[in-house]
Amino acid sequence: MIVKVGVSILSLDYNDITVINQALMRVDTANSVHLDVMDGKFVPQKTFDHTLLEKIDTKLNKIVHLMVKQPEKIVDKYIKAGAEGIIFHIEAIRSPKKLIEHLKKKKVSVGIALNPETPLKKIEKILPDVDLVLVMTVKPGKGGQKMMKTPLKKVKSIRKKYPMKDIAVDGGINADTAYLAIEAGANILVSGSYIFNSNDPKLAIDLLRNA
Repeated sequence: MIVKVGVSILSLDYNDITVINQALMRVDTANSVHLDVMDGKFVPQKTFDHTLLEKIDTKLNKIVHLMVKQPEKIVDKYIKAGAEGIIFHIEAIRSPKKLIEHLKKKKVSVGIALNPETPLKKIEKILPDVDLVLVMTVKPGKGGQKMMKTPLKKVKSIRKKYPMKDIAVDGGINADTAYLAIEAGANILVSGSYIFNSNDPKLAIDLLRNA
């Protein structure tokens, strides 16, 4: 299984686009950049909006992780701004099928995210329709948290049923925990502070891939 790495900019100063673009130049061996959008309602924290995405200069695949209520109301702004993938939370939407259909028409990849406490059965019906499942191993909204191991059971269950599905794990991913996510069946590791706080971010990315 080829392991891909997504870098999360949550730990960076996202009020300074120069800082972000310089940081992304240092991690250009990653596969994607994950932009964690928070509205202060679905999660207590508030981050940035689509205008930041417009200013990001990188060749990395741009994935927008919407930790927001009613994501269907804002997805088009992010697609227009350059998002190549949209991940939304099953807990934040009433009609996920409608949004999935809309995103497919817009030709962006579709991801569904699960909070640590949310049972897998919440997404069972739509699993065949999404490109990616993002299993959160921390409570969404804050970088630098320790990985919770219990949600990895969901990764195992999804991998058993869907051997070819992209499964990402986000939360507390570092050189010591990456192998747990891979062992459970994840093929995408999303990491922020571990990579960006490293003296050698490219080495950090390699260590995750080969955990």
